[in-house]
Amino acid sequence: MTEAARASLTRYTADRPLALLTDWPPDAGGGGAVIFRSLLGPEERERIVWMSPSPPSKPGAADSNTVFLRAGSAERGRRSVGLDSTFRAGALAREALAAAEDRGARALWVVMHYAGVAIAARLARAGRLPLHLTVHDDPAFGVALRSKRYLALVPWIERDFAYALRHATSVDVIGRGMAERYRRRYGVGSTIVHRALDGPIAPAGDYDSARNGLRVGVLGSTYGYGQLPLLARAVEVAAGRLGVAPRLLIVGQGHGEQLRAEFAGRVEVESTGHISEAAAVSLLRGCFALYLNYPFGRRDAVLRQTSFPTKLSSYVQAARPLLVHALADSSTTPLVGPDGYATAWADLDPARGAEALAAAWGRAENHASRHEAAERVRREHYDPDHNRRALFAALDALVPPMGGQGRAS
Repeated sequence: MTEAARASLTRYTADRPLALLTDWPPDAGGGGAVIFRSLLGPEERERIVWMSPSPPSKPGAADSNTVFLRAGSAERGRRSVGLDSTFRAGALAREALAAAEDRGARALWVVMHYAGVAIAARLARAGRLPLHLTVHDDPAFGVALRSKRYLALVPWIERDFAYALRHATSVDVIGRGMAERYRRRYGVGSTIVHRALDGPIAPAGDYDSARNGLRVGVLGSTYGYGQLPLLARAVEVAAGRLGVAPRLLIVGQGHGEQLRAEFAGRVEVESTGHISEAAAVSLLRGCFALYLNYPFGRRDAVLRQTSFPTKLSSYVQAARPLLVHALADSSTTPLVGPDGYATAWADLDPARGAEALAAAWGRAENHASRHEAAERVRREHYDPDHNRRALFAALDALVPPMGGQGRAS
């Protein structure tokens, strides 16, 4: 971290902490937690009061700067995001504000995910402390619209989201598509902040096709099961044409077992369950290509156009080529270029997927390490200095000059 970035950080935490509210606890997994842990080191964490309506994932994981909000449903048994986003949102906001003020917090920082949206809107209405918002997935049209459980809440989530955005002092988002959408739809400016990932990317070594055949890796969520059988069929067809073994590696708590059962005897499917990112990257380095997808449905459009997959930051560490399976309007489409590092598969036809895999296989450079191409992606999206400076610059808006009042973006 440069001295400029460090100065930006200390400007707003030198004498008073920030109060950060997330729907998930500080020790959670998932993309949002990965992003935050990469941006906030031990020094920053000491200056943040972390509040959540979710208890720590593991007993004893909380520290003195962690506040479990007890006005939510989790205090009374099994947690309900729906209850915390509706009937309990007001009480949660009041408890969060009281906890922040009791700790002498300078400002509030809320991640707009699940109950965080409703709580943020109520904190904005209270107007007691400056408010910064972080958006990784559009909560109304990128998450709730795609969910049977929360579909009916879309109008209310959109209402609260719009109000909070328009009354926030500053906002950071996950990508250009999201920033453009919020400028058009809400008249709100924002700063783009990605995960911080150190480089350079280390070489992966040559791909051992004789040992591994056509092995494609999949990390984490694929937004449902539907596209995985299409991938398996594409791998099966391409491997048959190439005269090698068809193999899939499913890393994480996904649909590996279901896929293995469906393609038994046709495609070898290895499923790891949950493992650390370091272990995942090590396994992914033994794959020919890595599968990066977004869903194709009309209700998936906002997700695909405005979000940006955290798993890409893990993929670039593996230094293997990418298979980008999404419509051309996806935020991931710009990854596809003439260097062949990312190959596009832009429909739901497994035959086209097989053609894309065969084309990637036919490029000699894809049988060597692709660390140089991966390093370019890392520098463009995940450079630590750039992303920390961008985040801290956005947070600087919470500190009004000369003791004045901050203004909304």
